[in-house]
Amino acid sequence: MGKENKYLYVGCGNHRMNGFTHVEINIGKQYKKRGNVGPPEIIADITHHIPLGNNTVDLIFSRATLEHLTYQELINHFLECHRLIKRGGYVRMSVPDMDIMISKYLDKKEDIEKVKHDSEISLSMPLENHTDLFVNRVLYHDHYYLHNFDTLSRALKKTGFRNVKK
Repeated sequence: MGKENKYLYVGCGNHRMNGFTHVEINIGKQYKKRGNVGPPEIIADITHHIPLGNNTVDLIFSRATLEHLTYQELINHFLECHRLIKRGGYVRMSVPDMDIMISKYLDKKEDIEKVKHDSEISLSMPLENHTDLFVNRVLYHDHYYLHNFDTLSRALKKTGFRNVKK
C-alpha cells in the first residue's frame, strides 16, 4: 500500500473538505451558518504551533483566513507552514485581493444593492455608494491586513519559501 498524502486545511471554520485534516482555533465556528459540521481534527493556533511533525504535510490550504492575521502572525504562520511542509509540498491560499478591491472601487460598476446581501459586508457600517463599499471591505470587522500577490510573496520568501506563484 502506498504512502498517503497529508493535506491540512488551516482556519477551516465550519467548512470541511474531503481528504483534509482540518485545523481551527475556535471550535465554536463549527456551528456558524451551516449547523454542526463537527469539530476540526486539530485544535491549534496556526500562528504558533500546529501539533504535527516537521516535514510531514504535502499541502497546506487556507481560504479567507490570512487576512484575519496581523502581519507578524502571518509571518509566524508561514514559518510554521515551512516547518510542516514536505520538500516539494505546497502552500495554497485564497484571500481578498487588495488590487481587486481597488480596481472595483475605481470602476464603480458593482451593484450596491446586490452586494448588500454578501457575507463580507458589515451591516453596522453605511453602504450608500462605492466609497462606503470600499471602506467596508477594507475595515471588515476582523481583517487585520490587506493582501495582494506582492504582500504574500514577500512574506513567503522571508519565511523560506521559493517558487512563489499566483
